[in-house]
Amino acid sequence: MSSHDHLSRQATLASIVVAVILIITKTWVYWATGSVSLLGSLLDSLLDGVTSFMNFIALRYALQPADSDHRYGHGKLESIAALAQSAFMIGSAVVLVLNSFDAMLDERQVVNSEWGVAVSLFAIILTLALVRFQKYVVSKTRSLIVEADSLHYQGDLLMNGAVMITMVLVGFGIFWLDSVMAVGIGAFLCFNAWKVGARAVEELMDQQLPEVEEKIEELVRSSQGSEGCHDVRCRMAGPNLFVQFHLELDENLALWSAHEIGDRIENRITSEYNNADVIIHLDPVKVAS
Repeated sequence: MSSHDHLSRQATLASIVVAVILIITKTWVYWATGSVSLLGSLLDSLLDGVTSFMNFIALRYALQPADSDHRYGHGKLESIAALAQSAFMIGSAVVLVLNSFDAMLDERQVVNSEWGVAVSLFAIILTLALVRFQKYVVSKTRSLIVEADSLHYQGDLLMNGAVMITMVLVGFGIFWLDSVMAVGIGAFLCFNAWKVGARAVEELMDQQLPEVEEKIEELVRSSQGSEGCHDVRCRMAGPNLFVQFHLELDENLALWSAHEIGDRIENRITSEYNNADVIIHLDPVKVAS
């Protein structure tokens, strides 16, 4: 297993551990306070736990090398897992909003709001540590699963902060704010779901990567022996980048020389993009003397 794969798995395991700890603490405090905004925070942590476990399973298969049945590897499992995570987020948001309106109509009051403040502060500290680790892993691996988890947990920092402020104000008797905050959390979950789902669909549909393609073209044109390139195409499948292009070479070059230039350019690309799989088609061109 490569160091990048090991880091990705460590990140997903860390997410599961954090989610389980927060589920236990938030469940206890929700039953003690009756707060629907804390229910929203609890649902979010439950969602984190389920999706992190799904991500861990998906990552286990996504990181497997290519085989005879899957010649391009299993990287797109990351995108499928991210799309499932998006669907779970939307479902959780709907449940929360319906429960919030029910609380408004029943005029429920929150008790023991100081416990809500304490658990929200604990969640912020724990989540902040996780997000810092996830950002480090994403910078090293470019893993879509870890990035999707990180985006969600970054949102959790703001949400837990908002819930903590809400609990403070509820302690002064502003009970209606609890339901309003819960509706806001539901909207926030839907927004995050859209971002994660849109990114996953882009990768599943092999969306063009113009910035990467431009970088590849610059790298090829600046390589010794290259006369240029055309038909550059790039796509992502999980953490893996697939690159293919036509390399233009002097038509008078010997075959071994052309092959050597192609290998040198391929090595430059893979040193720039660690998880790149490169296919080069050699095209002879006339060079002005």
